[in-house]
Amino acid sequence: MSNPWPALLLVLIQLHSSRGCPDLCQCFSAAKVLCADDSMRALPLNISAQVRELIVVASGLTHLDGRSFRENLRLSKLVFLNGLVKSVSGDAFDRLPELQELEISGNSMLTLQVQTFGSLANLTRLMLNHNKINTLDARIFDSLQKLEMLQLKGNGLLFLPCRLFHRLHNLQELDLSFNQIGSVPADVFQNNSLLRALSLQANMIPQLPAGIFAHLDLLEELNLRGNRIRELSVDVFPPSLRKLILKKNDLAQLLPSVFHKLLHVTYLDLSQNQLSEVPANLFQNLISLKKLDLSENRITTLPGTVFKGLFGVKAIHLQKNNLSSLEEDLLKDQHDMEHLYLSMNHLRRVPRGFFDDLDFQCLVQLHGNPWRCDCGIRYLSDWIRNNLRNVEDVTRVYCHAPEFIRGHSLVSVDEERLACGTNSSSSETNITEIPVDGDDGDGGVHCSLRDFKGQATIQCKLTKCSSVKFQALFEFGDGSESERVVSEEWPAPARCSNGTIYGSDLTETKQLGTACPCKA
Repeated sequence: MSNPWPALLLVLIQLHSSRGCPDLCQCFSAAKVLCADDSMRALPLNISAQVRELIVVASGLTHLDGRSFRENLRLSKLVFLNGLVKSVSGDAFDRLPELQELEISGNSMLTLQVQTFGSLANLTRLMLNHNKINTLDARIFDSLQKLEMLQLKGNGLLFLPCRLFHRLHNLQELDLSFNQIGSVPADVFQNNSLLRALSLQANMIPQLPAGIFAHLDLLEELNLRGNRIRELSVDVFPPSLRKLILKKNDLAQLLPSVFHKLLHVTYLDLSQNQLSEVPANLFQNLISLKKLDLSENRITTLPGTVFKGLFGVKAIHLQKNNLSSLEEDLLKDQHDMEHLYLSMNHLRRVPRGFFDDLDFQCLVQLHGNPWRCDCGIRYLSDWIRNNLRNVEDVTRVYCHAPEFIRGHSLVSVDEERLACGTNSSSSETNITEIPVDGDDGDGGVHCSLRDFKGQATIQCKLTKCSSVKFQALFEFGDGSESERVVSEEWPAPARCSNGTIYGSDLTETKQLGTACPCKA
């Protein structure tokens, strides 16, 4: 018979815990309390002195002041999420000197009084995201000298006072994204030498003042995505950077040496700008680069040496540009590349040997280009057929020309159809593709005209069983014409077969090729 005492003891412990938990709250432990009720208008008064973390979600609280928290609380973490808090008085947190983390996000705060954080000398993390704060007093963070992380994203901030962060000597992460900041003072970060991550994403910044990041010797990640930056000055970025995001700005040109000191950068995003050309030595010193994104620009050509020395790069994004041609040695140093994106450009062919230096595991995007499927594309066709697993959406790599195979997938086009029309020669075979009347576009009949030492032969390939009608119109030197018609009803054998049609009034045999496949 099992002992009932352990189970009874557990019930008593749970009962004691539930009795000690404040109304409208849940206690996950003696130290962690979650309160989530939209009818809550004030914080519970019976919060235990043992509680270290208090999280309030979707409550009806609209105001926080000095009476909101009882004495003797020893909170280290306080969170107000997705509520109705509109104002916080200057003495609201005076009774919480041990607080280390404070978050008031997803509320409706309009302003903060200058003394609001005056008693929070031990605070290391402060998150004030997605409120309605459009201005901040330059002194509001002066007492937070231990602060390591500050998030102010998703507010309506219009500008940054010059001295706003000057007392935050230990700050390591700063997020100012999704505001309406129109300019940034050159010295606003001069006392934040420990900063490692800075985000100014989705603001309205048109330019970066010279020296703005000069004191950020440890900065590793800089996000400037979604601003209005038109130009970049030389040496604007600190050499310590590892991740630089310049996506979705107004950059139309770049100075050749703008990135030359970024020896440690592994990720560079220049996508969704207005770049039409890229200087040959722009990436010359980026020896640590792993991922480069140049997609969604207006780039028409790339110098053959633009990626020279980028031996460690794993991914290059060039999709959605205006590239019409590629240099043969463009990827000469990219032996270990894993992803190459060339889709949605104006490419008609690639140079012979273009992919030869790539690792066999590299995944390539080629769709969305106007490929010209003639003799000039045979290298690409062969490479695709030998590396089908390496081409993303391979069946979407369509021929744009010649007209008679427009819309056909390149891998579905027979090699003999990748031909170029040239003048006849007594020593070479010239192949010219010709359209077939009545072809319903499903690949049923494909014909080519072969000229070998002056003798013309029409060869057709049937990929389904059907009757074949050959109609030829001969035009003579005197302007007269002669029409010849030859037809044949093909059987439906179980396997493919070759067949030759003879015209009784033709002096030469016309081979009409292979009917394949046919089902019994």
